[in-house]
Amino acid sequence: MSFEDLLLSCGGFKNLFALVRKNGQSLEREVEKFLKQESGLFSIAGFSVIKIEDGYAELSFEWNQSITRRGRMVHGGIISYALDNAGGLAVMTQNTGIDQVTLELKINFLEPARSSPFRAIGRVIRQGKTVSVAEAELRDKENRLCSKALGTWYLISSR
Repeated sequence: MSFEDLLLSCGGFKNLFALVRKNGQSLEREVEKFLKQESGLFSIAGFSVIKIEDGYAELSFEWNQSITRRGRMVHGGIISYALDNAGGLAVMTQNTGIDQVTLELKINFLEPARSSPFRAIGRVIRQGKTVSVAEAELRDKENRLCSKALGTWYLISSR
């Protein structure tokens, strides 16, 4: 059964995540596997899903030459992608629908991201019926706050 079919049969992300945990599977490994299949960039950037809880998600990745810009710092596009994924995963944990899309993502880049491993942490601030708001942050090896984001996701209940 494909991920799409499983998602539809469960009635949404929240129910699917509960089923995965109930079956004794690692939700983090299953979500990571799906994200790597869905997007090559997830694999290229070397992202790993560390933790998924209700309203919370955490990703990790290491510094590598392919994701940097001049000055040996992580490229802002990769940071944006990490924050979008962390916030989006946190939203998925509370999304009773079958899909979601990012409506808006505002990012403040506060410090150059040079010292890995990096952690992208997402937290739901407000969950509604059709819109969810989450914050995400990127921290470096020394736990310095490198970037902070605030995003809005549109929740899709059916196709």
